Amino acid sequence: MAKLVYLILALCVVQGTFGLVRRDAPATPTGEKSFLDNLLEVGGKIQVAFDETRQSVLKSLGFQSDEEVVQTIQKNTNQYVERLKSVQGTIDQELKKHTDVFDPIVKDLNTKLAETTATLSQQHPEVAQKAKEYQQQVQTNLQSLVAEAQKTVEKLKQDTRAPTEELQKALKQIYDSTFETLTKTVDELKPKN
Repeated sequence: MAKLVYLILALCVVQGTFGLVRRDAPATPTGEKSFLDNLLEVGGKIQVAFDETRQSVLKSLGFQSDEEVVQTIQKNTNQYVERLKSVQGTIDQELKKHTDVFDPIVKDLNTKLAETTATLSQQHPEVAQKAKEYQQQVQTNLQSLVAEAQKTVEKLKQDTRAPTEELQKALKQIYDSTFETLTKTVDELKPKN
């Protein structure tokens, strides 16, 4: 009889153990979005800004010379490149501090950052003469960078370790700078009354 009681108790303990809910990360309160979810939402706004920029360039070519449009795009792109260099420096520092954690996740983004800043910094006089083509070249580079940032955010969401505060700031700066550059370009290309 005692063996039967022990057996039942053991089964209850085992069943209770399997019934426990384990959470590695704290749940976000209902209605509150995580930092990474907010970044993904900004990514959607950036796509709208890409479309607006493309339309703005096309419209502005009707009343501005190619040269004026190119100068506007180039000025804003150069400012964007400077911000990207700052972001890349931050990501490099975080990679050095936490190589084992972030290297596999952020490596591709860091490579894309270096590639994008190098490409956008190059001068292509033959392309720069045609504003529409120049804008397309800039936009293609920005879109591929944002796409890589989106992939990185998705990887970070799946990883159980939270990104450091500095890495979060760097990711946010990529999104903010891209959105700001696009909207500023659109504003500056609007007809002046």
